[in-house]
Amino acid sequence: MRTITLTDDDRSIYHTEIAPWLPTRLFDAHTHLLFNDCHPRLAETMPLANDPLLDNVDLPWLRAWWKALLPDSEVRGMVMGFPTVDVMMPEENRLVAGQCRPEALPFAWLVKPSDDLSQLEADIQEFKPAVLKPYMCFVEGKPMNDANVTDLIPEGQLALADKYGLAVMLHVAKPQGMGDADNLADINRLAAQYPQCQFILAHCGRCFITPNAERMVETLHRADNIWMDTSAVCDAGVFLTVLKHYDRKKILFGTDLVTAVAFRGNYVRMGLSWHVCTDEMVSRQGGTAHRSTFAAYEGLAALCFALRFLEVPEEERNDIFYRNGEGLFQRFLEPNTP
Repeated sequence: MRTITLTDDDRSIYHTEIAPWLPTRLFDAHTHLLFNDCHPRLAETMPLANDPLLDNVDLPWLRAWWKALLPDSEVRGMVMGFPTVDVMMPEENRLVAGQCRPEALPFAWLVKPSDDLSQLEADIQEFKPAVLKPYMCFVEGKPMNDANVTDLIPEGQLALADKYGLAVMLHVAKPQGMGDADNLADINRLAAQYPQCQFILAHCGRCFITPNAERMVETLHRADNIWMDTSAVCDAGVFLTVLKHYDRKKILFGTDLVTAVAFRGNYVRMGLSWHVCTDEMVSRQGGTAHRSTFAAYEGLAALCFALRFLEVPEEERNDIFYRNGEGLFQRFLEPNTP
């Protein structure tokens, strides 16, 4: 039986740096399930998933992590499958739908650029996802980190999202994320062209470091259908930038649980890039009784620091932590048995 264990350090960080600024209700707008049988090369393509606490993530295991890390809040959220290059996509999509629909949790449908549009529309009608989820590793014909937004999700798929009022969860490519001029031009144009499609810019527009976030907020349009989530960002400067300069009604709390942030470590800035840093990578000089906390707590502590530094009022904190997400996904939150 798997057990999630918190250390004294974890509990101290939670109670002093996080819990005082959290409401008793949370909507986690960015989470993942991961079914090992749908990822034949998981150990190769996602090394973090070799940790038995981070793989085979079904809905009860996601809920266990919510309960362990956020014990004083009632949590629900939007749930996605896990995008790896070898994912057996139809199988994982159906497993996610089968677990989430009876529980009234909105969920995402993984999509590849080459997906047949008529089949995708049939799946939307049958399974009723709230979100389409493209990803960089599915890009075809060019290096994935050079991809434009429409290389990730073609306009035919965006037209379907627009037709059915779905969101698109975008983990954009390019080294500067949404700080990249081409990405900004793409999203500004597409949001205007597909006004019923809700564009969610994951990880604060994949701006894991402050300079990229500053470029993003200078040019990104303020539009009814452009959102960003806070998931996996661990840089307080990014949150300070976004909270100060972007519409707080369009910011969604998200964690990226389980596999991507329930490891002990951090996403750290190194120059003009960022890298995952796990506990095992750190050389402790002089010896210490302390070890790393979860990346999920690093991100939450950074977000809460920015909220209190900017003296964000409780009402606006409640918007970010649950009202914005629940409002966005309201029509998908009714129980619906497949």
